[in-house]
Amino acid sequence: MPKPVFFYSNTFLKYDMGAQHPMKPERLLKTFELLKSYGVFTEAIELAEPTPATAEEVLQTHAPDFLAALEKVSSGGRVAQIHRYGLGGGDNPIFRGMYDSALLYTGGSLDAAQAVMDGAKVAFNIAGGLHHAHYDCAAGFCVLNDCAVAIRRLRQKYGRVAYVDIDVHHGDGVQELFYDDPTVLTISLHESGRTLFPGTGFVNETGSKGGEGYSINLPFAPYTTNDVWLEAWRTGVLPLLRAFEPESILLQLGADAHLRDPLAHVCLTTQGWIAAVQDVMALNVPIVAVGGGGYNMTTVPRMW
Repeated sequence: MPKPVFFYSNTFLKYDMGAQHPMKPERLLKTFELLKSYGVFTEAIELAEPTPATAEEVLQTHAPDFLAALEKVSSGGRVAQIHRYGLGGGDNPIFRGMYDSALLYTGGSLDAAQAVMDGAKVAFNIAGGLHHAHYDCAAGFCVLNDCAVAIRRLRQKYGRVAYVDIDVHHGDGVQELFYDDPTVLTISLHESGRTLFPGTGFVNETGSKGGEGYSINLPFAPYTTNDVWLEAWRTGVLPLLRAFEPESILLQLGADAHLRDPLAHVCLTTQGWIAAVQDVMALNVPIVAVGGGGYNMTTVPRMW
């Protein structure tokens, strides 16, 4: 069986929204350097170079006018009313090369999906997990929704795909894109939308039309600790994941539920958070893992 695959490139670091922006690309480099120092790439894990997604692959998930606007402003062009695409504000400042950088992190998640489809048990793209991007606009530091693009690739082989999101923020973009699709189960554990961006992810958001019942949300109050979070996961959500019997899982590993993360209020430890990861691994189905949030430069590399 092929070894687990870890996708990394220093070019990932070009997805950089500025020195004052909380999502710092150095967290990716620190993760890579920590793994490299352990020697895992020679013993246990295959290190692979990601390839950029194509426009055609992205257009299966995103609107053509949004992608065209993103490409134009990325190279210094002007687009009237660019803010309607979620670009140019505090969360998603425009920077030169943004389009190519977004295609690269999205391509990393596509490559991870393909690696799993080709036989790897696990493939991990730390630059991915940008789960807030919508069909026609960027949001919450996320320009393209690599999670959704990769799930569509997985669906080419697998009849049932589960999306499990343990980022402290609700995986709203992914939920929205598969809200009426019963072949994709979306699960999100997050701080309540009453106290944290994006203000969604309540328990009554369960899907629509044929997808009714296939969106699951577990919102937590601020200052929730390991014991409450894990009990809710193991008694309220994990049985539903097992009942769905996914043929593959896309696992979004946002590390911002840690108690030392500066952008949220949930108080998990690394050990509590990783217990849920181990539960998903124990299901013994192919897993595409992607990064996500995480804004403490010490905790994020350790967790990933």
